[in-house]
Amino acid sequence: MTSLRLLDLSDNQFSGYFPSLIISNLTNIEWLVLSRNELQGKISLCVFANLSRLSELDISFNHLEVETEMMSPSCFPSFKLSTLSLGGCNVKKISPWMLHNINSELWLSGNNLTGPFNSNFQNITSKLSLLDISDNFLHGTLPEDINLNFPELRHLDLSNNSFNGNLPIFFSDQLQMLDLSNNQFHGGIPYSMTSNMSCLVYLRLSGNNLTGDLFPKNSSLPNLRWLYLNNSHLSGTFPYALSKSVELGIIDIQNNNLSGELSSYLPVLPKLKILVLSGNRFGGQIPKQICQMRDLNVLDISENDFSGDIPDCVDNVTSWLDSSYDGYIPDDSWNSIDFTTKGSRYIYNSPFLLYLTAISVSCNRLTGKIPIQMTRLKRIYSLNVSNNLLTGQILSSLGNMAFLESLDLSHNNFFGVLPCKLVGLGFLQVFNVSFNNLSGMIPIGGQFNTFENDSYLGNPGLCGFPLQIKRNDSAETPPIYARVKKSVSIMYFAVFICPFFIVIFLE
Repeated sequence: MTSLRLLDLSDNQFSGYFPSLIISNLTNIEWLVLSRNELQGKISLCVFANLSRLSELDISFNHLEVETEMMSPSCFPSFKLSTLSLGGCNVKKISPWMLHNINSELWLSGNNLTGPFNSNFQNITSKLSLLDISDNFLHGTLPEDINLNFPELRHLDLSNNSFNGNLPIFFSDQLQMLDLSNNQFHGGIPYSMTSNMSCLVYLRLSGNNLTGDLFPKNSSLPNLRWLYLNNSHLSGTFPYALSKSVELGIIDIQNNNLSGELSSYLPVLPKLKILVLSGNRFGGQIPKQICQMRDLNVLDISENDFSGDIPDCVDNVTSWLDSSYDGYIPDDSWNSIDFTTKGSRYIYNSPFLLYLTAISVSCNRLTGKIPIQMTRLKRIYSLNVSNNLLTGQILSSLGNMAFLESLDLSHNNFFGVLPCKLVGLGFLQVFNVSFNNLSGMIPIGGQFNTFENDSYLGNPGLCGFPLQIKRNDSAETPPIYARVKKSVSIMYFAVFICPFFIVIFLE
C-alpha cells in the first residue's frame, strides 16, 4: 500500500468513519480521490501532512466536517498541494494557508463559508488558477483590483452567494471562466470586463440587479462561447458587438428589459447552438438571420412583441431538419438553460442539454399560417406556437415530425379538423390545441388516447374522446366543408328546379 501512487475510490458508496490511519500510511501517494461516498466524521487536513508527495486531494461530497482553520504548526509549513477539492465538506472558513499553499485549484463549493470574502485574502498574492467558492453564504463587496490577489486566475466561480456592490473592474487578463451569478451585484457591466478579457470563454452574470445596456459599446470578446445574462434587469437593444464573438455557442439573455427590432441587430453567429431571448420586449418580425445559423438546436423567443409571419426559411437550419445530425455541444457541468416545454419550466443541464432541440415562439403577436417548411423539421422535440394570432388549418404534415414530444398550438385562430396523421406521433407526451376554432372528431389511437379534456378546451365544434360531446353531423363537418356542401346543394337545386319554372313561364 505504501508504494501506491494513484488512488481513485470515488462514487463507491464507502461508508463509516474516515480511515485516517490507513490514509496516513500511503506515503508515496500523489493523487487521492475519495469523493462522493458516505464517509463521515470530523477531520483535520493534518491527516495528510505526512504525504509529502501528495499533489491532488479530493474528498468532496461526503458527510465530513473538515477543519481548515486551526492547523497545527507542525503540518502547516510542509503541507502544499496542487489541487484541493473540499466541496460539501462543511468547511466554515477559507483559511489563509489555502491561498498560500494551494498552487493550482481550490474547490470549496457547497460549504458553510460565511462573512465577507475580502477578509480572507488581504495582503495575499495567490498562485491559484482556479477558485470555486460557489453555493456558500459569503457576502460583502469585491475589490475592484481583485486581479492583484489572483494574478494567475483562469477560472473564478463565486455564484450563489450574497455578494453586493458593483462588479469588479479588473480581472486577470488570462481569465477564461467567470461566474458571478445569483448574487446581489448592482450597477452596470464594466467596460473592462467586456473589452480587456480576450481569453474569456464563459461569462455568467445572471440573477443580479444590474442596470444599463447589455454590453457596453465597442465591447470585444473574440473567444466567448457561453454567455448567460438572464434575469439581470438589463436594458437596451441586442448588442451587435456580439458579432465579433463568432465562437458563441449559447446565448441566454431571457427575462431582461431588452427591446428594439431584433432583425436590425441580430448578427449571424455560425456556431450558435442555443438562443434564448424570452421575456423581453423585442419587436418587429422574427429575424431571418436565424435561418442562417444552421447548427441551432434551441430557439426561444417567447414572451416578446414579435409580429408578422413565421419565416418560411426555417428548414435551412440543418440541426432541426436532419434526424441524423450530430451537432456538438461541449458536455460541461456548468452549462444549463431554463426552458418551458410540456407545460412546465425545466432546467436543462448537461448531458440532457445535448439532446434538446426545440422552438418556442409563444406569447407574441405572430400572424399568418404555420409554414409548411416548419413541418419538415424532423429533429425537433418541442414546438410551441401558442398565444399568437396564427390562422389556417392544422397541417397534416405535422405528423412527419416524428420525434415531437410536446406540441402546443393553443390560443390561436386555427380552424378545421384535427388531422388523423397526428396519431402517428409516437413520442408525443403533451398536446394542446385549446382555444382555437377547431371542429370535427378528435383522432383516436396512439398517444391521443392519453390526452385529457384540457388539451381541447375552447373548441365548441370538437367532439369525441375525451370530450363528453357525442359525434353528430354538424360537429363532424368542419365549417369550410359545410359551406362547400351547401353550395353544391344550391347548384343541384338550380339545375333541377329552374327548367320547371321556365316551362310554366312559357305556358
